[in-house]
Amino acid sequence: MPNPTTTSSPPVPRSLHDVCGDARRANCGQCWQVPGLSCATSTITGRDGYHVARFGRAMRRGLISGDDLMIALRTAGVFTSATLIYDVLPDGQR
Repeated sequence: MPNPTTTSSPPVPRSLHDVCGDARRANCGQCWQVPGLSCATSTITGRDGYHVARFGRAMRRGLISGDDLMIALRTAGVFTSATLIYDVLPDGQR
């Protein structure tokens, strides 16, 4: 029987909004935006966007996990370091 004090439950998936918020704490390696500001804002929807490069930096600095990075990359599909990931998905989900 497993010891309940040493077993852990799987991590709860985080929302894209939360992951973007933590990635925002790193500077962007693509556009060099400072921590705390988005890389771009959509003129159509008003959503904040962050370059994929920023998520990579945030992961290397321990601000987000590998699972968090995958949450962001899944929204992009095909991407480069310059691809923008928006804080809110097109269908309004966070």
